[in-house]
Amino acid sequence: MTSMYGMRHRTVAVSQYLFVLFLVLIFFFPVAWLFITSLKPTGEIYAWPPRYLPQSPTWQNYRTVLFESRLGLYIINSVLVSGLSTLCVLVFASLAGYALGRLKLKGTGIILIFFLSMSMFPQLAVVPSIFLWFRKMGLVNNFLGMIIAYTGLFLPISVWILTSYFSTIPRDIEDSARMDGCSWYRFIHSILIPLSIPGVIASGLICFIQTWNEFLLSLVILSKDRMRTAVVGISLYPGEYSFPWELISTATFLSIVPLFLLTVFFQGRIIGGLTAGAVKS
Repeated sequence: MTSMYGMRHRTVAVSQYLFVLFLVLIFFFPVAWLFITSLKPTGEIYAWPPRYLPQSPTWQNYRTVLFESRLGLYIINSVLVSGLSTLCVLVFASLAGYALGRLKLKGTGIILIFFLSMSMFPQLAVVPSIFLWFRKMGLVNNFLGMIIAYTGLFLPISVWILTSYFSTIPRDIEDSARMDGCSWYRFIHSILIPLSIPGVIASGLICFIQTWNEFLLSLVILSKDRMRTAVVGISLYPGEYSFPWELISTATFLSIVPLFLLTVFFQGRIIGGLTAGAVKS
């Protein structure tokens, strides 16, 4: 009986691992295909029958994209806009999340629902108003305008995440610190901030990825070529009579490398931050 149970348990475990492996292969196949395509010369991309692996791999596409185009400038613009927008979102979301998650405020649930409903509006419905307002204020073709727009656009989801996370931090820690004479500033600096790092990192990375991949607002507000972000810059690679798949694949692969490295590096903290509010002790 025990052996049959053990065999069944191993069968279930193997099935789960195979299923997870299958999902990983599905999700990583587009990235792998981008990399393979980026190593192909133009002739092999349009060859028939299709060649799934490059017969004559070359790094010329990378040299062309990095040194003969503005992709490097586009990536720097994306890092600047996404990084500063994420920083602003985290500052305001941390303050709001602490107030909603730690303080006994009336109507906290209604406030959170209001924040979440704000993030459900389609961007297409608000872009014309934002553009007209920014044009009057001189924020078109200005990184400050993009930072303001992204802060307002992605603040609600960060407030929701951090509110759930702050509410899971035991209040006994705060009470004990106050009984020991710990000031509010020292409690925030020495206790609350270290405890909230997983939630802040999870919220910040989600915000960074969303701002990095955002297309519509960046296309409308930043129309100058030298100010474009990576997503918009890559979308303009095709010409009227040409579609350089090898350069588009190379540029796209290079643009997702920073996101991939950030996700891998902060993987553990992301999972901890997102699941902290699921179960309360």
